[in-house]
Amino acid sequence: MGAGHAFDAIKRIEYNRSLIQMHRARYNELKEAVSKIKSKYPHKFVDRNQLTDNELKVLKNKIKNQIIKERQKSFIISLFFTTLVCGVIYFIAQFLFHYFYKS
Repeated sequence: MGAGHAFDAIKRIEYNRSLIQMHRARYNELKEAVSKIKSKYPHKFVDRNQLTDNELKVLKNKIKNQIIKERQKSFIISLFFTTLVCGVIYFIAQFLFHYFYKS
């Protein structure tokens, strides 16, 4: 009855080992996926140490511009859907108002 803490410690150690193995396996899976993508698209992944300063600036600007365009696109899409939902709510409210007002 007094040795329960020892079993808890053993179980905790086993659990930590299983977590480490799980994380290692996940890391290896992600590493393989990235290497497959890099081999499929070698021109997309460039080592930044091999770039000159000007090339690095151009690449960073391209990435920044791409991020800005994606944000603008998502903002416009969300604005469109918000307007659409508000319009639908407005027309439903008008319909319900007239429906209950006439009753």
